[in-house]
Amino acid sequence: MSDDWGDEEPGIEAQPFELDERDEPGAELPEREPGRLFGVDIADVANALAAPAIRAVVQKAVTGAVKDAVQAEVDEALDPSVIEELQAQAATAARRAVTAAMDALDEEPADEQPTLYYGSVDEFVREYLVKNYRRRVDGQRTVWAADWWNYPEATIRLDALWRAWEHLRLDPTTGMSVWYRDHAEHHMSVLLDPSGPFAAAGEGKNRENVNEKGAELPYTAPPDGLYPDLR
Repeated sequence: MSDDWGDEEPGIEAQPFELDERDEPGAELPEREPGRLFGVDIADVANALAAPAIRAVVQKAVTGAVKDAVQAEVDEALDPSVIEELQAQAATAARRAVTAAMDALDEEPADEQPTLYYGSVDEFVREYLVKNYRRRVDGQRTVWAADWWNYPEATIRLDALWRAWEHLRLDPTTGMSVWYRDHAEHHMSVLLDPSGPFAAAGEGKNRENVNEKGAELPYTAPPDGLYPDLR
């Protein structure tokens, strides 16, 4: 073997080649009569897609042109003096709106409790309870005290009945039903029980604590000023 590298045979030289015109981007393809490929009619597909494609291209071009034209008109219309006027008017409108809203808040009435129908527990017992919750009271099996205000537990229960009635009367649908079911029946059952708050009442010295069947519950007015009107 020779050590003379100069005697080495030259390697293979790459030869330049030209691209087929059909491979160049944007080159027009040669004419070929449309046929069918895999059962698809190429001409039919082209006809179906041509119009939508044209519309899409035209729409895009028109939209861009109109957008540019509108932007140019707006830029021309909104010169610095116009923008300054708009800012001044907007500031005035905002200031007036805030002032009006704050004035309206100041004029809103505070939440008020509904006016009492009966001014006191005494008026409630006298005008409503004894007239509408009628039970036969004999002083033995069923008891009641005409001077109910002399019995602390009874007074508390009657006051609770009154306040529940004042609240539930505002419900025009089931308010009174709820009052009878959840309040009146409960407290009155305790009050009329011979071992309840009126256990010591008995018939009374002059039978003032008893009544006849269907009559109002016995009632004696409390001392003046004991139950002032709260309305």
